[in-house]
Amino acid sequence: MDGKLKQEADMLLYLTLENKASAAQIERLDGLLRAYPELVDYSVQYTLIASALRKSHVILSASFEEPSQEADEQFTLLKVFAEEERTAPTIEIPCEADEPQPTLSSAPTANKGGQKTALYVLAASLAAVLLFFASVRLIPVREPVAVLAEAVSPRWHNGSEAVAIGDSFYNTDEPKVLKSGTIELEFTYGARVVVEGPAEFSCKSDNMVHLQYGRLYSRVPQYATGFTVNTPDARIVDMGTEFGVQANVDGTVELHVTHGRTSLITGDQKKTQLLEVAAGQARQISEQGYAIREISLKRRSFVQMIDTKTGLIWKGEKVIQLADLVGGGNGLGSGGFEVGIDPGSGQYVTLGPAYYNDHPMVSSAYRQFDAHPFIDGVFVPNGADGPQVVTSMGHRFEDCPKTNRAYFARIINGTTQEFGGGGPGLMLDGMVYGTESRPAIFIHANQGITFDIAAIRRALQGTLISRFLSVCGISQTAASDYGMADMYVLVEGQVRFVQKGIRKGQSCDVRVDLREEDRFLTLVAVTSPDKQVPEGYNQEHGDWCLFGEPVLVLE
Repeated sequence: MDGKLKQEADMLLYLTLENKASAAQIERLDGLLRAYPELVDYSVQYTLIASALRKSHVILSASFEEPSQEADEQFTLLKVFAEEERTAPTIEIPCEADEPQPTLSSAPTANKGGQKTALYVLAASLAAVLLFFASVRLIPVREPVAVLAEAVSPRWHNGSEAVAIGDSFYNTDEPKVLKSGTIELEFTYGARVVVEGPAEFSCKSDNMVHLQYGRLYSRVPQYATGFTVNTPDARIVDMGTEFGVQANVDGTVELHVTHGRTSLITGDQKKTQLLEVAAGQARQISEQGYAIREISLKRRSFVQMIDTKTGLIWKGEKVIQLADLVGGGNGLGSGGFEVGIDPGSGQYVTLGPAYYNDHPMVSSAYRQFDAHPFIDGVFVPNGADGPQVVTSMGHRFEDCPKTNRAYFARIINGTTQEFGGGGPGLMLDGMVYGTESRPAIFIHANQGITFDIAAIRRALQGTLISRFLSVCGISQTAASDYGMADMYVLVEGQVRFVQKGIRKGQSCDVRVDLREEDRFLTLVAVTSPDKQVPEGYNQEHGDWCLFGEPVLVLE
């Protein structure tokens, strides 16, 4: 197939795919296909590639101010994908000996390893089509390309512009200005992007965002490989990864890759720099894209996920603090100190003098806790009434000990209080707990609390929660030496950890591995059935139980 024929075929194929071909042009293309068998194979390859590019919106219809910009974009992206294919390892594909593979009549016999450069060759064959794009101004087609999935305290430019959860962003929209707050966008093709204000951005397609200035973090599933972040002086093409981009008003850009790898493209068609930046690496781009230097990775600098309902703003922390949840927080330090939950009423309380000598006795009913999405409920355990219900789904603690149904001080996020002269705060093995630096759940017997792991998992969009870790015991600051308690960790009502007969000052490490299907994690402290106290003392006297640094570990 000579160059003149190929050039005419390119034009006719393009016009046909764009529904712009006249009847005479369609008749001409039909005649060429009948006359030149090799053109049939070429047309099939052309159509398949055009379809794939359009599906991912690599070829855009309304993203650039000038036609030449669009042509440059296609050349650059095809170069990236061609280089990706060229450097990929060769995959041997076995075939039956009696089924020879068809080839173009004008093509030479393929060499071993030819698959590696297949996309490169096909990309080159599209050069004429891309040059044709440069001379044609496509008509913009307005279509939704992303939705606002989450938002925490967003403030938009002009104040009156309200963007609600579920609202669409269109490829023809004017740039959006987020003055403050944090939002998360879900692109139609699968990528999720967190944008931190102040920022100016626009969603160019279902697989591309332009960041004029500000910070964003992109999470791209494997099937959405090719997601692109444009800045004024750089372009980042995803190869199945997670990365953060910071575009500064002075023109400098930072790229931080936390997982997978990316292609960083700077310059223009005349002088283009193409650099792979892999997980654990970071680069700074300056001088209009012509200067690139290595910098330290800022792994915890970018907001990676947010949750509207809880106000969760996650920067890749590896643990969720359960004591913080007890205090009404999101697990990352926003909870109130000495704030907790009364298991008898199922209400938030703040620890104070009213609770210092208060030992209420209530039923063992399970009380759902609707005030916090990550806490399922609370209860005062008592096996005398039969198996203790420990979740809103009715899971039961079959071997729950019998108790006197009394408790003290509620379930609290830490404390520095002194109760009865034993000493201030909470302490195990000489280390102070229940502080900001070493959190703890003060869970004096007889009390129980259940956390909804599935709700946490949903807020973190499927992040794996691998285990529960803590230290448990009776505080050395307890008011007397009579304390003796049993401490349990349950999952779906089943005992995964138990330490019985704990005395004042004793402690032990807790590790409970969690499966992906596990939903409810329950912490229980009860007065030991073997405990003996002098006459005149409450049975639960001195059972100052605590879970020190209780965390869910994220993978």
